[in-house]
Amino acid sequence: MKKIESAKWGEFEGEEVRLWKLVNKNGVELHFTNWGGRLVKAFTPDRNGRLANVTLGWNTLDEYVVEHGGTYYGALVGRYGNRIGDGKFTLGGKTYTLECTNAPAGIPCALHGGKRGFSLRNWKCVEEIEKDDRAGLVFEIDSPDGEGGYPGNVKVRATLILTDGDTWHISWRAETDAPTPLAFTEHAYWNLDGVDAGTKIFDHEMYINADHFTPYGPGMIPTGEIRDVTGTPFDFRTTRPVGDHTQDPYPEVKYGCGYDMNWVLRKTGGDELTPAVFLTSPRTGRRVEVWTTEPGIQIYDGFYLPNKNSGIALETQHFPDSPNHPEFPTTILLPGQVLHSTTEYRFRVV
Repeated sequence: MKKIESAKWGEFEGEEVRLWKLVNKNGVELHFTNWGGRLVKAFTPDRNGRLANVTLGWNTLDEYVVEHGGTYYGALVGRYGNRIGDGKFTLGGKTYTLECTNAPAGIPCALHGGKRGFSLRNWKCVEEIEKDDRAGLVFEIDSPDGEGGYPGNVKVRATLILTDGDTWHISWRAETDAPTPLAFTEHAYWNLDGVDAGTKIFDHEMYINADHFTPYGPGMIPTGEIRDVTGTPFDFRTTRPVGDHTQDPYPEVKYGCGYDMNWVLRKTGGDELTPAVFLTSPRTGRRVEVWTTEPGIQIYDGFYLPNKNSGIALETQHFPDSPNHPEFPTTILLPGQVLHSTTEYRFRVV
């Protein structure tokens, strides 16, 4: 069985855009495009073995680029996933001003890398991987010094693998020639009922391996506090429906119009993959388990999507606004260092 197929999907800024289909021995399919390094479709089985697409996306390149470019559906996000307050940070005694692309409550911030972030550019596919137990793609992108206001020339590689164990493995690698903040994420939205079912995600059941979260104000920029989830709507240490507290008067639920929060993951130390989130559809029995080396995960329930709350994003990451919070895990990469990060989405049936 051929594990990789590809075809031209269109053009962007004079460069070819392709669409790849990766298939494993169980019939699981992941479809990717090099525009934004995006996951376009993901077909996984339910408890009866029926395959359905479980990630939000569009059918044509024009729908992504022209109509819905700002939704980040399925994208590889950088240079900095999530928000940086006021679009500014100081490094080495110099203040850098970034492109502000978001303004919750009218308060500007830099979001997801700026106007030319990785989600809005063509990645270069430098390798196709086709082995007995896996299929994959290796994407690369260069970000020049000053792009989006960030210092340093940066080279980034993202390796996307579908295994015969029904796991989507993502590994990041990056280098720089000047000190710079780097924090990547993957921005797929999941609906495990199947996208065509037309349901919301409130009945999905979720477990989060986190004792703490990073509270914020109306502008959704962390205060620097690491707060215990106990007694808050952010306590998912016992599995419960996503929709339980989406109307809770807790300030961060009001500011985010539901869930749009960074959880501080319970880590065992080192660079081991540890569990972050288990998300399950009781309707279909589909489950996605998120495992990562990252210290946090942003969970956004899709309030502002074109079809409100039709998918939920599970974005493994460093914390928002980390360059302005030395108490957070650092996101600064130095010349001579290599950034490594790994996340897995494990598709299961219960």
